[in-house]
Amino acid sequence: MPITRTTQFAGSVPTERQSPTRRVEPARDSAGSESGAPRKGASVRIELLLFAVILALVNAPLFHGAWSAQFAFFPKRVAQGQWWRVVTHPFVHVSWYHLLLDGAAFFMLYAELRDWSSRRRLVAVAASALGSLLAALTSSVVYSKGYGGLSGVAHGLMAISAVEMIRSGAQWERRAGWCALVVVVAKAAFEAATGDVALAFLHFGLMGVPVAACHAGGVIGGLAVSWWSCAKWPRVPAGRPRL
Repeated sequence: MPITRTTQFAGSVPTERQSPTRRVEPARDSAGSESGAPRKGASVRIELLLFAVILALVNAPLFHGAWSAQFAFFPKRVAQGQWWRVVTHPFVHVSWYHLLLDGAAFFMLYAELRDWSSRRRLVAVAASALGSLLAALTSSVVYSKGYGGLSGVAHGLMAISAVEMIRSGAQWERRAGWCALVVVVAKAAFEAATGDVALAFLHFGLMGVPVAACHAGGVIGGLAVSWWSCAKWPRVPAGRPRL
């Protein structure tokens, strides 16, 4: 009589009664790279430090009661060949109060993307800044007084952070994410429709002339990055082993 090997079945997956020892694979994220939380944490801290240095250098004239108009976005100057303004304008602020509000929001929201790669974080900043700039160009104020500031970028990062919370496995995070997303989209839509910045009475005349539409542009840029990120790096459901 032929000898057959006995196999146990768990559901539809056959398993050997005595299986050989399996090597445990290192945890990998949904993009396929090995998880490296300490390395990613160090990377985001370095990037935040570089942003802080750039903000300090660009806004140094604030110590003397002036502002860096040479780095702000003026459409006519850009048309004359001063293309660096496209890159530098988000870092320009007209007062310390303006810098404090925009900078604090930017740093906190950027740090929330610590699980992303440096490339994805920088793409998020660039897309939010571009969307904010394009929306700001719909305002006549930009052509006469210029444009700068990180508020549009911060709104874009807020939208991204909200989507990341929605994609999380924890129920409370999903609910909080939906609330945050609804608030930031509604705020940006209201400001774009009315031309008035929410809570403008708290600016105390220290924010220059706010360009309300830039926040909506930043949100659109941020949501575009979130759509790209969701398509390229789908979230692995909780409890499922990562490949």
